[in-house]
Amino acid sequence: MIECKKINKIYQNGNIKTHALKNISFIVNDGEFVAIMGPSGSGKSTLMSILGCLDTPTSGEYFFNNKILLLT
Repeated sequence: MIECKKINKIYQNGNIKTHALKNISFIVNDGEFVAIMGPSGSGKSTLMSILGCLDTPTSGEYFFNNKILLLT
């Protein structure tokens, strides 16, 4: 099972903040297949990087098999 609760990712360059993800919450249960779709720049790659533990969210919680992997 994968569960994300209120995942946010903000990139900052000087005074400019770019919100890549805003309050993303979802659950993928065992045996489910999910597609992540959206237009260019919608945060798909950012979300996949967080799910693969290649990046960390600015805030939120990420659980894998009921174990917390990321807590900010």
